[in-house]
Amino acid sequence: MTELYNTEILRWTTRIPHQERLVAADVTVTKTSRICGSRISADAHLVLGRIKTFGWEVKACALGQATAAIVGQHAIGLSEAELADIAARFRTMVQTGEANFPEKWKELALLAPVQDHPGRHGSVMLPFEVFEGIFAAAEKAE
Repeated sequence: MTELYNTEILRWTTRIPHQERLVAADVTVTKTSRICGSRISADAHLVLGRIKTFGWEVKACALGQATAAIVGQHAIGLSEAELADIAARFRTMVQTGEANFPEKWKELALLAPVQDHPGRHGSVMLPFEVFEGIFAAAEKAE
C-alpha cells in the first residue's frame, strides 16, 4: 500500500486546479464513488464542444485528489474526443498496470500501482467520470 502513497502522488494532492465553483455554468455534475465515498462536484461552460471555464470541489482520498490534479490541469480546452481517449487509456492502466499516455498526460502513469488495489479504482476513476458526465450533460442540453 505504501507504493500508492509515494511522495510524488502526495505532492499532486496540493495542486488541484480550478477549485472555485462557477456561478453560471452550462452543466453541473456530481459523482460519488460507491466504493470509498469520494465525491466530486463540477461546473463547466463549453464552447464549440470544448471546456471554456471550469470549477470543481474535490472531496476524495489522496489518490483521487492526485488524479483530479493531473486531469484538472488539462481541463480548459478539453474536448470529448480527447477525454474519451485518455479515459480509455487510464482505465486500461488501472486494470493492467501498463501505462501508455501521450506526453501531455504522462503524469497519470504515477497512478499505475493502483492496479493492485481494486478498492481504490473508484476514487481514481472519479475525475474521468465527472468529465464524462459534463460532456453527456452538455449533449443533452443542446
